[in-house]
Amino acid sequence: MNINMKKLTLLLTSCVLAAILLVGCGAQKPAEQNKRDEPIRLGILTNLNISEQQYAEIMKEAALRGGLPANTLYNITYYDNLNAMQMGLESGSIDAMSLYKSVAGYLMARNSKFELTNFNKAKLSDAFCCAIREEDKELLEKVNGAISSMQQDGTLDRLVKEYIAEAKDKKDIPAVPIAKIDGADTVKVAVTGDLPPIDLTLADGKPAGFNTAVLSEIGKRIGKNIEIEQIASSARATALLSKNVDMVFWAAVPDDDFPDRPGNFDVPKGVVTTTPYYKAEIVHVAVGK
Repeated sequence: MNINMKKLTLLLTSCVLAAILLVGCGAQKPAEQNKRDEPIRLGILTNLNISEQQYAEIMKEAALRGGLPANTLYNITYYDNLNAMQMGLESGSIDAMSLYKSVAGYLMARNSKFELTNFNKAKLSDAFCCAIREEDKELLEKVNGAISSMQQDGTLDRLVKEYIAEAKDKKDIPAVPIAKIDGADTVKVAVTGDLPPIDLTLADGKPAGFNTAVLSEIGKRIGKNIEIEQIASSARATALLSKNVDMVFWAAVPDDDFPDRPGNFDVPKGVVTTTPYYKAEIVHVAVGK
């Protein structure tokens, strides 16, 4: 397993912005956490969308809004994939990791040692969407149209129920079939397959999970053949901008979380995002005592 970890110690006054980049907080109760002198070791999936300097600035901005102790020190470890971050948590290399609520539920249903922490004052989230090159205006318009129609006719609600709400109770998650349309153009879409049940690649290499189900429906509605390519999470933006793929799954910071910043401030130059089709809350997960 290729594990690329980078450590950065930041003086923070809040961990509430953990939602932006999947940061986790320690499992201590607030009163207990305030008293500890050693840094809280946080696991975070590798920062993809913004620079470390921008990240630090945004963390400070969130701290002012959070109203938490100004003397809390955090040691952040970056992981390239979810499995590596879980190993870091179970080995004691980090105190906690941060995950989308649905991912946390899926993992906790399969590992009784994991539990949610109670140090989470703010309710922040990511908006799931697709990232497309800015120049591909026609594809953007068609995908947005498909998402809009799926919202209106209840298809998205059905997919959320089937692939997210009910996923943690399923022993095995089935592959998602993607129909082929004779003579249609192909849209290459990059997935990581690393955030079950949202984004999942099965042991046999077949794509599964909520994002793939959404993508399969989009393909039908825009009349395009969808070709899935699994890539490393850190390679998403590069794959898109270098035109190796036409679209990637993306999680953008909702505009209303930071109203003083321009919309999609965490999206790379030359990239635009579609209408969001799912909003995922961030929770913090630790190993129970």
